[in-house]
Amino acid sequence: MVSLNLSAIKEAILDILYPQNVACILCRQRAEDIDEKGLCRACADTLPTIAPPVCHKCGRPVVEEGICIDCAYMRYHFDQAVSVLHYTPEIKQLIHRFKYGGISYLSRTLGWWMAQAFEQRCGWKVDVIVPVPLHPRRQRQRGFNQSALLAKELGKYIGVPVNERALIRKKYTPAQAGLNKFQRMQNLQDAFEVREIEAVRGKSVLLVDDVFTTGSTVDECSRALLQAGVQRVYVLTLATGR
Repeated sequence: MVSLNLSAIKEAILDILYPQNVACILCRQRAEDIDEKGLCRACADTLPTIAPPVCHKCGRPVVEEGICIDCAYMRYHFDQAVSVLHYTPEIKQLIHRFKYGGISYLSRTLGWWMAQAFEQRCGWKVDVIVPVPLHPRRQRQRGFNQSALLAKELGKYIGVPVNERALIRKKYTPAQAGLNKFQRMQNLQDAFEVREIEAVRGKSVLLVDDVFTTGSTVDECSRALLQAGVQRVYVLTLATGR
């Protein structure tokens, strides 16, 4: 497995984005001890990283090691999912600033965290990274696809190529926030399509998204990828909740 490039993360982040005595990207308090990932010492020491026990299928925190209740009754199409952080109010706010505040450079730190989790927790052999796509209309509104930015940073650190064109979102759907699991599944039905089939056929794909909520989005993406001949689909997301 390719080792993480420590110098790359330092060169990418220890620049004008994170000079000394600036605000921590998480607590947003000014400090002189900001590290190379943009965190003050207090936030770095208390980063809500997910640790066992977790569900062996979806990766969400559980009380006891094994399969969670949802996965016991739900047949997800992906092989396994891992999330990096608990979806605490602080992490939710950070992701919201990243997605909707136009602070795209946060992908450097967030992608680094994902790379660390991949190296330390996943143990998967993957051939290509595919980000969960946005519909073109929504991407124009937002200015970028946050999952694609995360995928690029992750791919750079772990040495795996990223294909942003293989999977597209062909149907414009209402936002998933506020919908229950059944509504999310209905909302996403036939929303995704594999356009570059030969680029993924027979390969092991790492699907990347920002948040794992019910798993409906990554599951529908996984279904489309498997129908196109993908051998395996693994999922890595930045955050998830219990």
